[in-house]
Amino acid sequence: MAKKVPAQVNLTLYGKPLELKFAVPADKVTPLGVLPALQQIDNQFVDTAVEAFVDRARPISCRAGCGACCRQVVPLAEFEAYHIAAVVERLPEPRRSAVKQRFADGCAQLDRIGWLAQLQQQLEQGTTHDAVQSHALDYFRQNIACPFLEDESCSIHPERPLACREYLVTSPAEHCREPAPDTVEHIELKFQVSRLVRKLWHTGHVTQPDSVPMIYALQWVKTHPNQFPKKRGPEWMQEFFAYLGKP
Repeated sequence: MAKKVPAQVNLTLYGKPLELKFAVPADKVTPLGVLPALQQIDNQFVDTAVEAFVDRARPISCRAGCGACCRQVVPLAEFEAYHIAAVVERLPEPRRSAVKQRFADGCAQLDRIGWLAQLQQQLEQGTTHDAVQSHALDYFRQNIACPFLEDESCSIHPERPLACREYLVTSPAEHCREPAPDTVEHIELKFQVSRLVRKLWHTGHVTQPDSVPMIYALQWVKTHPNQFPKKRGPEWMQEFFAYLGKP
């Protein structure tokens, strides 16, 4: 078993002290090696936001069995795409083949409407945030369920992407079936680990957009080998917290 180095970081979030404890590989790894620590940190950031902004009158409405949000486009950091591909490969048969087929079917459906090509063109032309959000709604309207969604619940919940961990709402769950800015109320996070690592760690594989849509993850890793450098776990995390602290 690879040796782990314990670490502790103290910071203030939403006016309250927060103690982060995690462990990272002592040996040199790609960012994949520190993903478990990032997942743990992200969970704590989300829990702290919930404590700060959620009350009994407006509780979190997300529940197992409510999978409307699992039909939205999920942006992955480049190294998360390799993680998702590895998660699929660890599944036993016949489930592995079934999940792979769901990925392939979703990609084929999006390709028929040119969704990814249109997104890339919009971003290269410097389109507005509202236009990108509108394009994301086009994805949602295709009703493509996450390949890991089973019985309207996430079947890989401990391994789910960072962006999924950060999506929580207090508005009625039925509004998520027809999302709109004036009906869906999100928990706003000061720090979104998913966005931070997408901007911080990437190779020349990813330009526009700055992420890999999860539905394309299996296709993407086949043609984009992992070219991240290897660094010791503490070095990766030092970079992360230095970036986190930038104004």
